[in-house]
Amino acid sequence: MPLSHFLFFLFHPLCIIIKYHILSIGTGTVFVNIPILAVKERMPVFQVVEYKGTKEENYLLLIKQLKALVEDEENRIANLSNASALLNQFLTDINWVGFYLLEKDELVLGPFQGLPACVRIPVGKGVCGTAARERKAIRVPDVEQFPGHIACDARSRSEIVLPLIADGELIGVLDIDSPLKDRFDETDEKYLQMFADVLAQYVK
Repeated sequence: MPLSHFLFFLFHPLCIIIKYHILSIGTGTVFVNIPILAVKERMPVFQVVEYKGTKEENYLLLIKQLKALVEDEENRIANLSNASALLNQFLTDINWVGFYLLEKDELVLGPFQGLPACVRIPVGKGVCGTAARERKAIRVPDVEQFPGHIACDARSRSEIVLPLIADGELIGVLDIDSPLKDRFDETDEKYLQMFADVLAQYVK
C-alpha cells in the first residue's frame, strides 16, 4: 500500500539559514535537517516535498524528519502536534491520527488531526486502552471484529495503536484510524513503533 507523497519541509525566505542537509532516497530529494536561526518574528514555514523511495526507506526518512522537528523543542504539546501533522501528511488512506496521554487510569485526548474525538478512554477499554494496558502495539484489520471497540469516527474500518514508552514509563499512545479495512500491515507496525519510540524521548 503506497504511503503519502508529501511532507512540509523548507524554510521562510526571511530566515537566516545556518546550514542544512539534503537527503536523496531513490529519485526523491528531501530536506531532512534544517537548523534555523529565527530572528524576531521570522519563523520557518514548510514546502511540500514528494516521497519516492520504498515503503521502508520512506519510513526511515519520516523518522529522521521527526527528529529534525522535535530535537530542539522541549514543549510536549508542540512536539506531539508536529508529530501528528507529520504523520497526517505522510500516510495515505487514514481519517484520524493523534495521541492519547496517560492520566492516572485514563487516556486523555492530546494533539491530533481529524474529526473531534473521544476525550477520555479508560485504560483497558477499546483498542487504545488495551494497547495502553498491555504496553504493546495493537493492529486491528477490522474494527467491527474487535470486542469493545470505541467508535469515535463512524468512518473508521481499521486501526493501529502504538504505545509511547520512555524510561520504562507509559506516556500515552499513538492512534491511527483508516476508512479501509486491513489498512495497516507488519511494516507499518514496525516503523510506526519506531516513530513512537523516538517521539517518546521528546515528550516524557
